[in-house]
Parts: sequence; C-alpha cells; structure tokens
Amino acid sequence: MIRMRVLPAVLIGVSLMALTACGGDDTPATSAPAATATAAATTAAAEPAGAPTASDKKLCEDAEKAGKAMKTELINVMKESQGEMPTAEVKKILAGLGDELTKVAGTSDSAVGTAVKDFAAKSTEASSAADPVTASDNPAYEKSGKDLTAACKAAGVKVAF
Repeated sequence: MIRMRVLPAVLIGVSLMALTACGGDDTPATSAPAATATAAATTAAAEPAGAPTASDKKLCEDAEKAGKAMKTELINVMKESQGEMPTAEVKKILAGLGDELTKVAGTSDSAVGTAVKDFAAKSTEASSAADPVTASDNPAYEKSGKDLTAACKAAGVKVAF
C-alpha cells in the first residue's frame, strides 16, 4: 500500500483542479462557436447513419462528470483507508475512469473526442501498472489532461483534467 506521501499530493491536485475550475474567464473565444459547429458537422458526417451524434460540448460535459465521479471515489477511498491508498483501489478507480471516458468518446473523431480517447487510454494504461499512482504521475498523463482541458475550452466548456 502507498502511505501518507500520496495523500498530500492527491489533495493538492484535487484542490488545484477545483480552483482551476472556479477561476478564470468564463467567456469562450469568439471562434469557439464556429469551431464547435464545424467539428460537430465533421463528426456527424463521419459517423454512420443512425448512430447518436454527440456534440463536443456534450462530450466535455460527460467527461467532466466522469472526472468528478473519479475524484469523489478517490476521496472516499482515502477516507476509508485513513490516508492510505490501496493499490488495488487506485487501479480500479483509474480503470473505471478509462472505461467511462471511452464510452463518453464513442466514435467521435473531433479534437475533443480524440483528446477524451487519449486521456482514457492513458488512464487505462496507468491502471494496469504495478504502481498506478506513479504511472499516472508522469508528463505524458499530465499533457493528455491538459490537451483535453484545452480541447474542451475551445469547444466552449470549462473542465479541469
């Protein structure tokens, strides 16, 4: 099990994500609506007939819900384990996040869909590592989260990954 060294890192991370989500400019860039419409049209054209089409905004909102659920689950596990982070639980949480984000992305090939799929893949990859906390604490995972945050910002939705 991972001892107390993880608790401050996780709590700092969750706190920073919450602060990031609360602050900043709430007005999207002027080109975001046009980019969203173009991306949605491209996604709709690429998907087979009859398949549900999710807009980039909806993708971001659903990804944010999955991220919040993961953070809540992580905090609950830490409370129950009195600050320790059992490896099996971290693996389960990261795998669940990866699965949920994969469902959210569906067949979307827009910039947001691609970013969601990449973050889902990195979460799943970290969940299969011997030490999932260390595996998720790396520059590639962090960059993937930043890319997802930026893609959603361009779509007019504020998220924090």
